[in-house]
Amino acid sequence: MWNTKSTRIAAALTSLLAVSGLTACGGGSADNDAPVSANDCAMFGTGAICDIAAGRRFQLIVPATTTTSPRPVLLAFHGSPPSFGTPAKLNQFLALQKFADDYGYLIALPQGGDDWAWTSELQAASAHSADTRYALQVIDRLVSAHNADGNKVATVGFSAGAMMSYQLVCQTPERVKAAFTISGQAVGPLTACQPALPVALHHLHGTQDPDMPLAGRVSVSGKLINSLDNTIARFQQINGCATNYTQSAPWQLQTAGNLATSFEYQGCLQATGYTLVDTFEHQPDYVKSALHQLMHQLFDSAF
Repeated sequence: MWNTKSTRIAAALTSLLAVSGLTACGGGSADNDAPVSANDCAMFGTGAICDIAAGRRFQLIVPATTTTSPRPVLLAFHGSPPSFGTPAKLNQFLALQKFADDYGYLIALPQGGDDWAWTSELQAASAHSADTRYALQVIDRLVSAHNADGNKVATVGFSAGAMMSYQLVCQTPERVKAAFTISGQAVGPLTACQPALPVALHHLHGTQDPDMPLAGRVSVSGKLINSLDNTIARFQQINGCATNYTQSAPWQLQTAGNLATSFEYQGCLQATGYTLVDTFEHQPDYVKSALHQLMHQLFDSAF
């Protein structure tokens, strides 16, 4: 029931306030199970692990501890080039190896294209974009070859990657059940976001973000970036939330000392909320332990 999930989210936030079998460059091909060479993985950095799905490479982060139980999955989408336009940069920004080690997630970091990186605009009806189809094949590959639990899949995305995360939970909620989105709202008509199931959502954003304003904008290529208010309101409707919400006391989430305030809507079928950080930065240096607790608590509530 949601009330249990809400309690777990609140407990995690209270805690935050109080404390303010693979080889490197190994894996297999999704197409023919041929080994992925060191040269193939080198694009992700020295010693990186990678694999292939739908003919496209993705970086793979594996927890340090071993287990025979299937692992939960996190799909992590980087921002547009050149700032955070690679899996390696996203891994560094969010300390994803540390997250995997601490919470046991198998993390896949797909490699996007140029410009916006992802085909992330919301699609009408049940249509899937090329990158949504790719993401689903990454999940299938993780399940078939890497002991992943296909029933426990979440996504995290930064900037343009957050837009991709929104697309996944809007259009494939039976496969991707939670999204933690950072500095990037849903793109395209929100009426196209009609998931058949409720999905867990938490959004993190700087109050004075110059690159991705809270009010939204239209890109030079004509893409409609929705406001955070409208994006969150859509998920309130999807998750059947009441209009009332709980608001945290200011707490430290940014290493520079900038304070954050978290909001959680009540009565939701799945956890629905957001956190605002008092900063002018698009990609602040977050306190990783606090950020990771917030992420994991959301994902755990959805499974």
